[in-house]
Amino acid sequence: MARDGKPTKDKILAASKNLVLSNGFAGTSIDQILEKTGITKGSFFYHFKTKNALAKALIEEFARDDMSHLEWALQETEHLKAEPLKRLLQFVQLFIDMMTGLKTPHSGCLYASYTNESTQFDPEIKKCISDTILVWRSTMELLLQNVLETHKMVIDEDIKSLADAFTVVFEGGFVLSKALNEPELTANQLRHLKNYFQLLFSEKN
Repeated sequence: MARDGKPTKDKILAASKNLVLSNGFAGTSIDQILEKTGITKGSFFYHFKTKNALAKALIEEFARDDMSHLEWALQETEHLKAEPLKRLLQFVQLFIDMMTGLKTPHSGCLYASYTNESTQFDPEIKKCISDTILVWRSTMELLLQNVLETHKMVIDEDIKSLADAFTVVFEGGFVLSKALNEPELTANQLRHLKNYFQLLFSEKN
């Protein structure tokens, strides 16, 4: 019977992700991954023929996890569908709760890490990143548009642009949190965003 190599592959992916988030992709060598995982070079190349293949597998796994968080938040707030502003605010609150109570800064985001080294990656990898970010944009835009069915904005905002604010706060929060060694920073910035959403909309007369 063939041996199941999934545990080894998962071990490589987990170690590689942590190294890339700390050192960047170019700064992460296969030898570092081998040292971190304790596996042989032959075992590594059995699972990943090239370093580019590893890069692709890493970002695809990260994107799947990212999309699962999005689906989870939508399902958790589904019961508030008839009250779109409450749903939007609770959607943001779920991620505030996720980022609250961290003892160390969040490890960061592979999207940002890869984008900062864009010359390292092929168009397929770049498309994976942009596609998932665009899903977040379209989802947030839909949530905001739903709010406008029952509420009006107290100041004029471009909803399409505003839809990116959630992702921008998250990505910027990760960077600042690590740079300043302030684990709660991302949660605090998300609270500001939630407050802004709350102040931005008022019920229609």
